[in-house]
Amino acid sequence: MAKAKPSLALLEMESRLGYKVSPSTYPDQHSKRFCSDLRPVTESTYCKTRREFEEYERQACRKDKKTAPERALSEIDVVETISCDDDRISLTCKRNVYIFNATLDICLGWGFNLALLVTNDEAFDISSVAKVYSLLDGLIAAKLRLDISSGATPLFFRLPREVRNEIYNFALPKGSWQAADTDGSNWNNFIGDPSGFYFPLSSKLTVLALSRQMRQEALPLAYRRTLFKLDDMDDLVKLLVAVGKIVRDNIESLELTWGCRADSNLKWDVNPNPEYLYFPLPTLHAAKCVQLLKQCELIFNISSNNFKADPSIRELCSLSISRVQICDLAHEPIDDHGLAKWLKAEMESPPQEREIEN
Repeated sequence: MAKAKPSLALLEMESRLGYKVSPSTYPDQHSKRFCSDLRPVTESTYCKTRREFEEYERQACRKDKKTAPERALSEIDVVETISCDDDRISLTCKRNVYIFNATLDICLGWGFNLALLVTNDEAFDISSVAKVYSLLDGLIAAKLRLDISSGATPLFFRLPREVRNEIYNFALPKGSWQAADTDGSNWNNFIGDPSGFYFPLSSKLTVLALSRQMRQEALPLAYRRTLFKLDDMDDLVKLLVAVGKIVRDNIESLELTWGCRADSNLKWDVNPNPEYLYFPLPTLHAAKCVQLLKQCELIFNISSNNFKADPSIRELCSLSISRVQICDLAHEPIDDHGLAKWLKAEMESPPQEREIEN
């Protein structure tokens, strides 16, 4: 069966939408952007119209869900900036008929930038999350000041921090995390919280929901005890942008398939050949993926020479212990790591051997 001409399909979509997409007024005309599913926004008027029409059809299937204009979209002004330390997220909404009428610019303080084109619904959700968590932070801070002034410190927090850490270690089991939805709807909700403090790691970890201070103390350990399983680098980019610095600093276990759905879909659009089932290695988001991975504590960042020359480490090596086991903060052995292996050998070797080596 012959394919319909793109011009006919374009006219049909414009008729259903009730408007035409004009490149001169579309929000993305000045920069290279991606949709929330990390597919690139193309220059083609036909592709932009198709994207508008696909989202229009998707929203039409959700009649029970109010769209952003019905949910007081007017509260989202022309520009809104969400900041956390050196990270900045700028949300710009244009008042027009387009469904994709907002741009989202993510600028993380260490040089990572991601420019997105989002729908009015997505913009509303991002803005709402930011406002809710800002209000919540203010209420919690006020309560904390009141507790301090009245001397009402809970008994648990009167325990030494070392003891509390041991309790957290028993209360937080090892677990795994997988992206339940790769459409982009879930991760958008938490872009509005650049700190990552409220990212919902798991509803089973009730210790994280008891109080803000307890969550603040236990959250790093919870992430260190979690194995993240991701289907491709699209999911990785979404996760590491949405979870914030507190999470990127504490992820230690990661399973990642080195593929890219957005890249494969783009190449298929260029060459939709059923016989071309195997694509070359992904390139679309590879650089951003590596850039984000470098911010994670998957690799020890201290240099070998600095570690070995550290005065406290040298003092530790002066001990002579028959059996040494070195563990991470989650009490898991890391004896096979290069520096840990060196330290173990130094501490277990007899003093006489050290004198000969020196």
